[in-house]
Amino acid sequence: MVAPGSGGGGGPTSYGMTPEQASREFDSLRREATKLERHLEDRVARYQQLAQRLTVGDSNGAGPSDNDTFSQRSSLLDNAEMGTASSQYSDKKKDTKNIDEEEALLSKDIHRTMSTMTELINTRMAPAAERTGRSQHSLLVKRYREILFDCGADYNKTSAAVARRREARELFRTIDEGAEAIDNSMKSANSVLNQAASVRSELRTQGASLRGVTGTMAAIAGNIPGLNGLIDKIRKKRQQDDKVVTGVVAACILFTLWYLFG
Repeated sequence: MVAPGSGGGGGPTSYGMTPEQASREFDSLRREATKLERHLEDRVARYQQLAQRLTVGDSNGAGPSDNDTFSQRSSLLDNAEMGTASSQYSDKKKDTKNIDEEEALLSKDIHRTMSTMTELINTRMAPAAERTGRSQHSLLVKRYREILFDCGADYNKTSAAVARRREARELFRTIDEGAEAIDNSMKSANSVLNQAASVRSELRTQGASLRGVTGTMAAIAGNIPGLNGLIDKIRKKRQQDDKVVTGVVAACILFTLWYLFG
C-alpha cells in the first residue's frame, strides 16, 4: 500500500502534481539548462582565446614574448632620440582597443549567463528534482552545478591573467607616451638648432661683408694723400661752429631772463 502523498501508483505527489507532470517539468528545465551550459562553455572558450591574444600582445595570437616587449619599448626610446617614433605603435594600439571592447562584452555575457544558470539550478531545477523523487534527476542537478563551478573557475583564472596583462600594458603605455614626448622635444630642439645655425651663417656673411667695406675704406684713405687731414679739419670746423651756436643760444637765454625779471 502506497503512503498518501508519496506519488506511487501515478497519483499526485505531495507537491500537487503527478510524477509524470513533475518529470515533464524537470525535462523542460533540463533542456533550458543544457542550452545555458553550451552557451556558457562557448563564451568561456572564446574568452580564453581572446585572452590569449591579449596576453601575448598580438592580435593574431602569436605575438612577442615579455622580453621582446621590453626590447620594443627600449627600441622606441632609441627611436625617439632619432625622431622616428611618432607612429610606430598606432596600428597595435587600435587592435588592442578592439580586443578590450570584445573582452568587455564577453565578460558581461559570461556573468549574465552564470547568474541565469545559477538561478535556474537553485530555484527551479533542484526543487523540480525533489518533486520527481528520482535519484538521476538529483545527479543531473549536481552535474550542472559542477559544470557551472568549473566554468566559473576557468573564467576567473583567465580574467585574473587579463587583469595582470592590462596593468602591465598601462605601464608600457606610460613609457610609450614618455617616448613620444621625448620625440616631440627632440624635433623641437632640432628645429631651434637649425634656425640658430641659419642665423649664425647669415651673421657670418654680414660680418665678412662689413670687414670688406672697412678694408675698402682704409684702402681709399691710404690712396688719397691728405684725406685724413681734410677729415680732421672738417671735424674741428664743426666743433668750432657748435661752440659759436652754443654761445649765441646761451646769450639769448640770458638776455631773455634779464628782460623778463630785470
